[in-house]
Amino acid sequence: MHKKLLSIVLISILVFGLAACGGKDNSKGEKNGKVTLTMWNGFTASDGEILKEIVNEFNKSNDKGITVKMDIMTWANLNEKLPSAISAKSAPDFTLLNYGDFAQYVKNGAVQPLDDFWDFDGVDKADFSDTAVQLGQIDDTQYFIPMQVQGMYLFWNKDLFEAAGLDPEVPPKTWDELTEMAPKLVDASKNVSGFALPKEGNPVLYNWILDNGGNLANGDETKSAFASDETLEVLEKIQTMIHDQKVGPESISGAEVDNLMNAGQLAIEINGPWLNNGLKKNEINYGVTTVPLGSNGKEQAILDGVGFGIPSSTDSSKKVAIYEFIKFWNTTEVGKKWSIENGFPPYLQSVADDPEVKDNEIVTELYKQIEYAEPFMPGSHKIPTINNDVINPMIEKLLAGDDPKQLMDKADEEIDKILSED
Repeated sequence: MHKKLLSIVLISILVFGLAACGGKDNSKGEKNGKVTLTMWNGFTASDGEILKEIVNEFNKSNDKGITVKMDIMTWANLNEKLPSAISAKSAPDFTLLNYGDFAQYVKNGAVQPLDDFWDFDGVDKADFSDTAVQLGQIDDTQYFIPMQVQGMYLFWNKDLFEAAGLDPEVPPKTWDELTEMAPKLVDASKNVSGFALPKEGNPVLYNWILDNGGNLANGDETKSAFASDETLEVLEKIQTMIHDQKVGPESISGAEVDNLMNAGQLAIEINGPWLNNGLKKNEINYGVTTVPLGSNGKEQAILDGVGFGIPSSTDSSKKVAIYEFIKFWNTTEVGKKWSIENGFPPYLQSVADDPEVKDNEIVTELYKQIEYAEPFMPGSHKIPTINNDVINPMIEKLLAGDDPKQLMDKADEEIDKILSED
């Protein structure tokens, strides 16, 4: 069974399990007025080291005897383990969840509402951007509190641009410019690709389709809107670049695309801010800017992020201590460290206004997109299934040369079926 489907099945049984077994016993985490909190997350790369530094600082500096112990694993492993752990009363006290995953936990009662966080002493909701807050809401109820926000951005290798006779300071601003530039950047003699789309590249595809006037679903998300002239045009352009013009590999994973970029063998990549650290480490002469625009020039992008959630198995006695850590994370000092050292755009106004943050070219460039980006299909628990069972397999076949219209029509039918299910 597919891991995502297994997670959903396990989530659906945990509420019954909790009712039968009772609440989680957290007494072993509290002793002599001290509290030990457990947290799971998927920050396995260099950003995880920065996260550890921040957690260690909290453990040393807080005056309430709170200690946070983290368990770091891949996001896929986290989503596989968490549902059964909640049911078995062995879940962490709190966890980090990706925006695309948390709705399925909400649907099955696996996480607690967190509206009262905004009333917690010392929390200033007005400092949070509205869209960052909305990322963690379903039906006007807060289920996760922002930890970071991001989107897709365009990274380009300036040395490869110059070698191809293109201005190294002028990246493609629109999707059409990207399709025009990519073939010019290919250098087969040096194994240099112009552009690469990973086979799990649904975030790139969705941004492109939206910018071209298409969409995945209708307004109330009850019916597929995937089959359209706008979507077909995007699919055809992708296939022309990758399959016909050979600007990049036909079958490649996201991690492999990153490796090409970090090795100086890829001219253009569209990815999240986490790519910054790898490019810096490998001393790539690169630039980064907002995701390409549609031909009409409208500023539009998908907002994504990670947030703090509290499993339904966590005893209420732990909530104050958890809120102390989440409040600590959402301070100007911590937000500034996370933005500057990781290259992530801020979602706290106090961080965005900090002089050192404003002087950081990467952060200020990415922040431009935060000002207009919006969540994609907010509150939908069906996106993981659509991505893994429909869109990603379609992308793989598209890059291999299958007929774009047939792929689109089939995907449209499958999305329609998923959206119609309870």
